[in-house]
Amino acid sequence: MFDLTGKVAIVTGAGSGIGAAIAQRFRAAGADVLVADISPQAEVLALQWGCAFRRTDVGQPDEMAALCEDAAARFGKLDILVNNAGIAASAPIAEADEARSQRFWRVHILGVQMGIKEAAARMTAGGSIVNISSITAMRGFLQWGEYAATKAGIISLTQTAAVEYGPRGIRVNCIAPGIIDTPMAMDEAPDMVSRNANVFTLLGRIGRPEELAAAVHFMASDDASYITGQTLLVDGGWSTGTSIKGIELALSTTG
Repeated sequence: MFDLTGKVAIVTGAGSGIGAAIAQRFRAAGADVLVADISPQAEVLALQWGCAFRRTDVGQPDEMAALCEDAAARFGKLDILVNNAGIAASAPIAEADEARSQRFWRVHILGVQMGIKEAAARMTAGGSIVNISSITAMRGFLQWGEYAATKAGIISLTQTAAVEYGPRGIRVNCIAPGIIDTPMAMDEAPDMVSRNANVFTLLGRIGRPEELAAAVHFMASDDASYITGQTLLVDGGWSTGTSIKGIELALSTTG
């Protein structure tokens, strides 16, 4: 089940966290994997996993084109692209910074858009593109406007690409993670992140990168051959409703 033997996959932002878990899972399932990341240490990790590596800044369209061409030339084809690379920073809208906003746009919107374009140009029927969005795209989160807006744009790009590439048999789907235990998620305020996961998710815990990778694996595989244009939330139930712990906290606070 979810066999990827003979498939060729690119995973961006695969130097750590979710991307690393996806790359390792794909390799274990039989795929040839090209790891793309801006971090130099990602090359060492990729070799340990049995993957190829290309240093790539996804915010540069020429580098995305070169990445996809490299995969097709190196392995003879391209079957799967996971647009996972991302950046994170929080700030209230009143403190929006043009340079920071432009960087979010380049990585989350331009990077995904060019990834779709360049990968699809080298895919045949049966190709699969999986984009990584966020639960923040679905609801308002205090001080995450720049991040959330671009993550919402990824969902829109996913839907449009599914329409445009469907006639060619190329599927385009999206995964929207909740709170996942990754270096990027834990960098700013690990205690707050862990507390939010414990209180607000219905499962009462933070998610693991491997759990997110499992959902991506399914969407990328031929087992999901009749699924396209969809966004799957992998958030421990946070988006479904208020957890019992959340209700109890609200009641204790009000009195």
